[in-house]
Amino acid sequence: MSTYQRTGKRIFFFTVFFMAVLLFAGKGNVQAKRKSVALNKTTVTAYKGMAPVKLKVKNVKKGKNIIWFSSKSSVAEVSQDGTVTFHKKGNAIVQAKVGKKTLKCIVSVCSKKAYKAVEKAKKFHSARNMSYSQGNRMGKRSADCSSFCGRCYLPQGITMGGSTSWCNTAAGMALWSTKKGKVVANSGVSIGKKKLLPGDLVFYKKGYNGRYKNIYHVEIFVGYEWRNNQLVGYTMSSITGNYPSILKRDYTSRKGRVAQIARPAQ
Repeated sequence: MSTYQRTGKRIFFFTVFFMAVLLFAGKGNVQAKRKSVALNKTTVTAYKGMAPVKLKVKNVKKGKNIIWFSSKSSVAEVSQDGTVTFHKKGNAIVQAKVGKKTLKCIVSVCSKKAYKAVEKAKKFHSARNMSYSQGNRMGKRSADCSSFCGRCYLPQGITMGGSTSWCNTAAGMALWSTKKGKVVANSGVSIGKKKLLPGDLVFYKKGYNGRYKNIYHVEIFVGYEWRNNQLVGYTMSSITGNYPSILKRDYTSRKGRVAQIARPAQ
């Protein structure tokens, strides 16, 4: 065998060996990813009487023991097959214990009207075609903060001191909430306490403007999510200077400016 042939065989051998190593490593990575267990949902928003929701653990070995439990069964009860039933308004953390790992899902139960208001807000947000306007605040594709929040509730027959054709101002909504006994807090509340419910209206103050409680802005609380294993609350509203104007924002970032929190559909 010539030197050229021996060299060619060596190159072929090392090429095949290198490709086999890469293939084996690739399979190892895929297998590692498959072993990572997770819930099919980490947040659920519901209302009392809504059809149960089935939580499932993904990527778990067949026959693996899973223990389900709820932090507040009076709000959201979970069976040992992962089925969650909704009993009353409030927040609960449903957990699935798989070996040494505990998986979490935040379950928020609000009124049916509040649930539908949040769904409306999410549709506005996902459409990504709204602009900010005060002059044309009731337009098909434009809104200011109060007309956005007001229009989320209008289909539920809740005008909050306005009318079906013209929504109230943020300060006017807050005053209506006070008169109707809808206020749940007069300052910002900690997300960790899980006091907020989807559909709550968060009113913000700034300086002195002569309006009720110096309120100038309102956002609708749309629910909780997990971020780096920490619970985070989010609001939505129409924000000036942005297009699309409907933004989803971290509630905690402006908690110090909260003047009032109301629950229009208690």
